[in-house]
Amino acid sequence: MDKNDKDIRKEIEELEKLIEQVKKQNEEEKKKQKKNLGPRRQIVMKINLGMEYSGNIFINLLISFLINFLIIFGLLNIFDFAYVSDITYVILISLILTFYEELYRQYLVRNFMSIVIFSSGLIFFLMNLLLFYFLDLAIFRNNFYFNSHWDPIIFVMFLHFVRIIVRSLYLQMIRKLVLKKLKRRR
Repeated sequence: MDKNDKDIRKEIEELEKLIEQVKKQNEEEKKKQKKNLGPRRQIVMKINLGMEYSGNIFINLLISFLINFLIIFGLLNIFDFAYVSDITYVILISLILTFYEELYRQYLVRNFMSIVIFSSGLIFFLMNLLLFYFLDLAIFRNNFYFNSHWDPIIFVMFLHFVRIIVRSLYLQMIRKLVLKKLKRRR
């Protein structure tokens, strides 16, 4: 039995050495992975709900304003929804819409997320509809007005539809640019 004990001890020592070697290899691989990954970042899950073009608030407002202006200007020139006396009113409407949307979206998402989710975004449509009726009836009475009471509804529907298309094209373009940058780094 003495010989068997020595054999078992040798095997155990060999296993311990192998375990130490495997631990060292694992530590080296972890160090290599950490170097490749860089500093660890927190994993954040984000639900966008189609609200943002950029994480930077100023860039987001600028892009939103430009897109709102181009779409509103295009819709008002292509279709005969409303009378606009001057292009400055289109700029003002676009500015008002951009800031109004940013404010109520942030408020609704922070405080009433269940309404946003259950309405499937219909609340945003209704809020914009209220804004355009208000602009037509109270703010720009003689300089901007819709031709009939149905025109604001159709106009806001077109506005939302076109913005969905533009936003999805914009996000696809940004994703492709980011993927190209990532491929260049590798």
